[in-house]
Amino acid sequence: MSEPTVRELCEALAEGDDRAFERLYDRYHQRVRLVAWRISHRADWVDDLLNEGWTRAFHQRSKYNPQYDFMVWVVAIVRNVYREYCRQGKLTLQHNEDVDVAADGPTDDLSPEALAQEAEVLFSLNECVAKLSDEDGLIVRRRFFEGASLRQIAQELSVPEATLRASRVPGVLEQLRRCLAKKNIEIPAEFSARALGETQ
Repeated sequence: MSEPTVRELCEALAEGDDRAFERLYDRYHQRVRLVAWRISHRADWVDDLLNEGWTRAFHQRSKYNPQYDFMVWVVAIVRNVYREYCRQGKLTLQHNEDVDVAADGPTDDLSPEALAQEAEVLFSLNECVAKLSDEDGLIVRRRFFEGASLRQIAQELSVPEATLRASRVPGVLEQLRRCLAKKNIEIPAEFSARALGETQ
């Protein structure tokens, strides 16, 4: 028996099938995790956002419309949780220090649709990064997911920054381009620019 399609699962969910929700959760959990990281830029906030977002989605499952993309629906809920937590000052640092995020408010104005699309790219990117050597994978993780400068990465790897910029990073980007091309995904131009330090 073949696995049900996403549309079939969404229709089953709308008809009250809780098992369909579990299967959709299994399919999209890692993508939604990437969205939580993308909107907060804080690894220590991700679990709080995820747990509350998925809990609300489960409680609101009877209201889900199968004509609406499930991933976008969950992303909208997680984004709302993030904005609510920002207003209420609920998010905290790893050391349990209160964070006054309410003063600045939410920093991400992307639509749920745009966030869901970014998550698909990031999910595929993660799969491609996993195929890199340990050192090349470190370069990508430190530069893109942790915001380290090329100078910091060069020091960590004990290589000249010029070498990193001129050959190592372009070589890694080319590997990622080839991998993403097999998934019919084009690496964003701003991704390449940020990799080389042309933009922050």
